[in-house]
Amino acid sequence: MTTKAEIRRIDTLLEETEGAMKEASWYAAERHAVAALDLALEAGDHELAARACLPLQEARRQRGLDAIDAANGTVVMLDHIPAEIESVEPGVFLLYPNAVGADARRLRIAALQFEVPIFVVCREPDTRLGLVPVVALGGTTVRARIDPPEDPDDPTLEWVINAMEQLGDAAIDGLDPGLSGSQRIDALRSMLDSVPDHERLHQALADALRAAAG
Repeated sequence: MTTKAEIRRIDTLLEETEGAMKEASWYAAERHAVAALDLALEAGDHELAARACLPLQEARRQRGLDAIDAANGTVVMLDHIPAEIESVEPGVFLLYPNAVGADARRLRIAALQFEVPIFVVCREPDTRLGLVPVVALGGTTVRARIDPPEDPDDPTLEWVINAMEQLGDAAIDGLDPGLSGSQRIDALRSMLDSVPDHERLHQALADALRAAAG
């Protein structure tokens, strides 16, 4: 059962999230919303956890739009990420071998710390059938095999954004339908940690939380 102290702390974080959203402080809003979500999950308060999902989704959506605007139609392709990331430029990035999913995660975390808007996807070598595996790491490993870009050496911005959408969709579609309510929540939270820029993952988690709350 959620204690009064836990409820007060979660409510405070949700209020701080709302305040940051009103000021268009997307990074602060995201931090507060994630903290509220995880504290509510730890306390077993599904209703309060669900309340954190929408502002979290919106803060991340706005951050993603800023990254896309900064890209100005151009995708930056990288095959290597340094061990120590000292700065990050805003924009949209496609990582490819020898870069791996862990590199994409490190770049994304660094960008959050620097409060720089980026949108990053990591691809792996083509399959024998000519499909492109895209991967994301976090609470769990998420993969999807998608159609290649028309020009593999110069993928469009739309292709990279669609790759992220298909990655998150694959995570949701791959959920075991036999999972219990709590197992589904745990799985979706782990997937959201891996693919945080996917809007429908936030919605799926919120739906699962509301269902558990009754």
